[in-house]
Amino acid sequence: MHVNKIALILALILAAGCHPKSNTGAIEVTYTGNEGFLVTMGDVKVLVDALSDSKYYVSPSDSLVQKMMNGAPPFDGIDHFLVTHDHADHFNAEKVCRFLLTHPDLQLIGSPQTCEKLTADSLAGRQIVPINLERGEQQTVQGGKAIVRVLRLDHGSSREINNLAFLVTANGRTFLHVGDARLAQNTEFLRAVDWGSYSVDLLFLEFFDRGSDVQAVIDTLIRPKHVILMHIPGGEEEAVRKSDEKVHPGAVVFGREGETRRFDSL
Repeated sequence: MHVNKIALILALILAAGCHPKSNTGAIEVTYTGNEGFLVTMGDVKVLVDALSDSKYYVSPSDSLVQKMMNGAPPFDGIDHFLVTHDHADHFNAEKVCRFLLTHPDLQLIGSPQTCEKLTADSLAGRQIVPINLERGEQQTVQGGKAIVRVLRLDHGSSREINNLAFLVTANGRTFLHVGDARLAQNTEFLRAVDWGSYSVDLLFLEFFDRGSDVQAVIDTLIRPKHVILMHIPGGEEEAVRKSDEKVHPGAVVFGREGETRRFDSL
């Protein structure tokens, strides 16, 4: 009997060794609309610009918003909510306030202009981090599970708009979301980042940000493993995918809200 028990234990150990490896090394990205995404890195979940409401750009449908509000998978256990700036296609104060009320444990990071639009009841007892930076300045926020480096980058249409970019690291994975910043317009500021200390898995980039100077920033500074295109007008996803293939080979274009893509470790 004793020998049989040992044999059984050994068999279980060998069987466990044959199971597929854990998914914690992968990043999963779920699209919510325009520049809104849920990024999952192991046990860390980060929402960026996920609750918008604009008639000119793709915004999450009422059903998807309700799913987020209810914390239905994959929108359960959100750790961080990041807002690049307070334009309607990136941020809706009423929706974000409701989300904060139903998700009291998350950390929200945004500009003072964004945070001042939140109601008192949604702020009470919450981890709200207003980031006030001058152009080109950086600040690092140590979250509960992630390290968030915040950069003030110039918005594509105006330097006066307080546009924040987020360089987020958790569980050995890193992504960069630049908001409405164009890379070539911000080369000076991007050079101030110690990119050698990062291995960027994902770069979220506006689909129309293209050109040799943009590619130089991508290839020599950021060096991401994958590029995800955003700010795509509704219904033009396939056209953008085809037109950008020569500009950003292999770039990812999400086609519908709620779509999830997985990016494995390389």
